[in-house]
Formats: sequence, structure tokens, C-alpha cells
Amino acid sequence: MRRLLPLAIERVVRMRKPSFQGALRQDFLEVMLSKLESGQRMDGRNLEAYRELKVELGVVPKAEGSAEVWLGQTNVMAGVKVGTGTPFPDTPDEGVLTVSLDLAPFAHPDYQPGPPDEKAIGWGRVVDRGIREGKALDLSSLVIEPGKKVVTLWLDLTLLNQDGNAQDAAALAALGALLTTRFPDEVSTVLGKSWLELSHYPLSVTLAKLNDYLMVDPTLDEEEFAQTELTISAIEDGRISSMQKVLSGPLTQEDVVRAVSIARHKTEELRNLIFEAVKRHKSRDSEPLGQA
Repeated sequence: MRRLLPLAIERVVRMRKPSFQGALRQDFLEVMLSKLESGQRMDGRNLEAYRELKVELGVVPKAEGSAEVWLGQTNVMAGVKVGTGTPFPDTPDEGVLTVSLDLAPFAHPDYQPGPPDEKAIGWGRVVDRGIREGKALDLSSLVIEPGKKVVTLWLDLTLLNQDGNAQDAAALAALGALLTTRFPDEVSTVLGKSWLELSHYPLSVTLAKLNDYLMVDPTLDEEEFAQTELTISAIEDGRISSMQKVLSGPLTQEDVVRAVSIARHKTEELRNLIFEAVKRHKSRDSEPLGQA
């Protein structure tokens, strides 16, 4: 194994952003692997720790529900727009939920203005699948006139700063926004309720694998070197609502079993943090939010 970087140079490398090139890339990888062998990561966390999480709810006054999440330096904002429209022909007795995710051009040097690219579409689908397969919403309760008029929910997510694990930050922001969604008067009058109600509370946990190490909540630097990533969504009773693997690296059966166990534990921790944020938000309003 090549000589590791001196501590002073390591501090400089820790502050660099991808992509690393040539000898610097190899040196960074060796430092990272050396730390992983001792159960640490470049930012000092253990392998199963999340970065600092901050959640603010009700941040967009004109949205029916909104949330902003900081996961370390990764920053995602979510907003919900409520309206009415025609149901899809194959689901005439269900309301409509549309989830989209945009990458702000200033969030990362590689992001460009324009329509969502494959990465944004993929992350949006991860959030969407977690919500739908986790049965977070009873869409049948959003019907105004069967086959003709239903409530439509537009959940828009925007990645404002990318420092890794945008998918978990987006899932957190999505849940926060849904939990604070209040119906406009024309909808609440017909439905007989003021707030969007959730049946379940799905969240995701993403793990990156490098050699034999599984790292929870990977940073952008860790994603740069990861051989594969696995995102697991779970609801409050521990049931898995979705899983998505990216990159071509292998995962063993033991890896997947361990990842699922970690995801169940970590989604419970994250969910409690969201619920605490909801309680703080509730203290500014006398009516209940989203049954949290």
C-alpha cells in the first residue's frame, strides 16, 4: 500500500470536492480506506451515522405544504400545490399525486439549466415509489366526483445544494411537506377536512458500498468512490416499501440483510426527527397536521 498522506495534506483533501484526478485520487482513496478500517470516515462519522439534520416546515407561504431539509451541506426544498382535476382513466376513483425533482443549476458544477436529466428523474422516482408503495396517502379519499373530479397533489422537490445523498434529503423534505399540507377552502369544504391526512410515513436510507464497507448517508466524496449504492424505503412498522440499487458493483445477500436492518432502525430515528419538527410547527397552529 502506498504511503498515506500526512495529516496536514489529509485536511486539505477532506475539503476538496470531486472529481479527483490522478495521484490525488489514489491518495484520497487510500486515506479513506485506512479510516474505514478503523471504523471512521473522512468527516469523523462512524459508518452508520447520519450527518447533522435540520428541518424547517412551512417555509413557502404560498404553497399548501412545504419543507426545507439540510442533510449536512445537502439542501432540498419541497412544496405541495393542491388543486382539482380529472382522474386518470385507469384510476377513476383516486386522486392524483405527481412527484417531480429538479436540480438547481447552482447546486453542483455539473448541473445545467433545462428540463430534469436522468439523475433528477431517477431520484424523483425513488421518492415517488417510497410514497406510493408505502401507502402514505389514501388517494381514494381525495375523490370529489368519481370519474370526473378529484384532488390533485403536485409535490415538487428542488435540490438546492448537492453534497451527497440527495435521495434521502428529498424523501425527508417530501414527508415534511405532505405533513404540513393544508387544503384550500374550495377543497376542504367539499372533503370536509382542512389537512391532508397520511396513512403511513415512508422515509429512505441510502448506503454506499466501498470494498466491504457499507456507509450510511454517503457524502459526495464517498459517492465518487462507491462501487454501488442501495436506497431502502421503509414505513413506521418496519415494512420495506421500496429498494433501488444504482451502479454496477455487487451486493452480497449478507450486505442486503444488514442494509435492511440498518434502514429499519435509521428510518425510525429520522421519522422521529420529522415528527418533532411537526410538533414545533403545530405549536404555531391550533389545528392538527397530517395525523403525525
